[in-house]
Amino acid sequence: MSSYALYRGTTLGQALDQTLNDMEEEGLLPKSLVSKVLNQFDKSMNKQISRLPKEKMNFCATQLLTYRYCDNVWTFILNNVTLKDPQRSFDEPIEKLKIVACDGRQTTLLQGMSGQGPSKRVGRQADDDDDSD
Repeated sequence: MSSYALYRGTTLGQALDQTLNDMEEEGLLPKSLVSKVLNQFDKSMNKQISRLPKEKMNFCATQLLTYRYCDNVWTFILNNVTLKDPQRSFDEPIEKLKIVACDGRQTTLLQGMSGQGPSKRVGRQADDDDDSD
């Protein structure tokens, strides 16, 4: 059973990927184990996220900047978003909000995400600055 690789782009996913790639380059881990760890990360993240409380939140945006539907995944980018939640209060509108929605019941890996994104290794120069993102 495969899971969405959606959370590999998070800070945690990128840090795990970088660490695993470094360990692979140093000969501490075989490539097959790196792949298994990343697949387990995908499964674990999806399982934990699905356990979060399912709260409803209302939002109102002044502008829908972009929307896309590809491989059963909706992506929306909204400008000037006001959030309304009965549990919390949000005083300031959010300048830009990205919403990625996919069917949680689907168990196939996203085709567009395999071999792309943070799991793709990029070489760095010795004089590159770590603070530039």
